[in-house]
Amino acid sequence: MLTKMRHFVLQNNVVFLLLLLILCFGSTTGPLFLNEQNLHNIARQISFDIPLALALTIVLVAGGIDLSVGSVLSMAAALTMGLQPLGTWLAVGVALLFGAAVGLINGLLVTKGRIVPFIATLGTMTVVRGAMLTYTRQQPIPGSDPAFTFWGAGSLGPVPVPILVVALLCVGVHLLLTYTQFGRNLYAIGGNADAAFLAGIQIERNKVMAFVLSGLLAAVSGVLIASRLNASTVHIGLDSGLWAIAAAIIGGASLTGGKGSTLGAVLGVVTLGVLVNGMNLLGVHTYYQIGVRAVILIAVVAVDALSAANLRKKLVMQSYGNRE
Repeated sequence: MLTKMRHFVLQNNVVFLLLLLILCFGSTTGPLFLNEQNLHNIARQISFDIPLALALTIVLVAGGIDLSVGSVLSMAAALTMGLQPLGTWLAVGVALLFGAAVGLINGLLVTKGRIVPFIATLGTMTVVRGAMLTYTRQQPIPGSDPAFTFWGAGSLGPVPVPILVVALLCVGVHLLLTYTQFGRNLYAIGGNADAAFLAGIQIERNKVMAFVLSGLLAAVSGVLIASRLNASTVHIGLDSGLWAIAAAIIGGASLTGGKGSTLGAVLGVVTLGVLVNGMNLLGVHTYYQIGVRAVILIAVVAVDALSAANLRKKLVMQSYGNRE
């Protein structure tokens, strides 16, 4: 395990980027950034983003992409608050079931419908967003069960509850991707779908399950955010999908598939969380922060594309050398 972590650190620039940001903000904001309260705030804030990064990592590993996670998050939060008078845990169950159902639809559109994942999930993103606006009538939905806020805003001793919940999710996803046949199948499919098919892997079923897990994790994030706010608003999840994609790719996942890890996803979210927190402490205007986010997204996608192109070139050269 330690060897794998050491290899990850050496092979991924996210660790060095994170350390650079910490040094930068630690030296420019004085004690504001590195004090215990601020670090506690960062940890609590990123705990709501990590499930989305895990969702995108799973789908990216399988060679897909899921743009609908932000809309699923928003609708899950709305269902959690809107159905709460019928029973809190019933509302949570419906929200999670909704996320899994959207994931199932995405998976079927991609596998049975033969629709490119980008287009399929873009479509479901729009449909779910419209359904959320219709359901909420574009109005906030307050919570009716104060005890439910424990899961999003409570603490067990010094540790925020959402961090504990997300830690369990991370362990579960790590075990799933690393030690199960399903996880190995996803890496094989994302790495080379034709070779995976020839090896007897059921590509369609595994891809559908990847999208189902993505929708389910997005719904978990929505439930946690609704618990923290004790309300749902139409602004939740507006840019969460693109932010999660950026975090997953910064953490080592690739748009070409076959790459990604739980640790990388978490470090990607931490890196972006530190960046946003540092900009807030420096008084950077929200409009400029949006621009910085856009630049980061373009940069990480460009780096990913360049890395994929270099890898293809290397493989071609190796193949040509073998023929010689």
